[in-house]
Amino acid sequence: MAEESIIDKVSGIEITPTDIEAVLDLVRTVRILQDYMNDQTAHGIAELMSTVLKITNAIMSTDLVDIVERGLQDPQLDKALLNPKNVGVSGMFKQMQDDDFQKGLGIMLELVKAIGRATKE
Repeated sequence: MAEESIIDKVSGIEITPTDIEAVLDLVRTVRILQDYMNDQTAHGIAELMSTVLKITNAIMSTDLVDIVERGLQDPQLDKALLNPKNVGVSGMFKQMQDDDFQKGLGIMLELVKAIGRATKE
């Protein structure tokens, strides 16, 4: 009697060859993933995630995230993305007089120097 109720519920659904092929594709994908996953792969993924989480933790413990977030929300950045200007060397030198440019450049230089110092360790 339980089978009849299941059959009655299923009988109203039309299953097309496309549906069957989609299910078979899912099964094939699962089999590929099962074959791919082994101890070495799991260990590699764990190491990668550990590194990503360490970097994330380091970034989150600074004000860098807040500064970058505010910078990305700047309306002038949106305008520049929609209509970027061609800037040459002389344009760069002109920007050297801008206070915001100087501060941003200063942050970038300190980041590059910190990366350089980190290579000594």
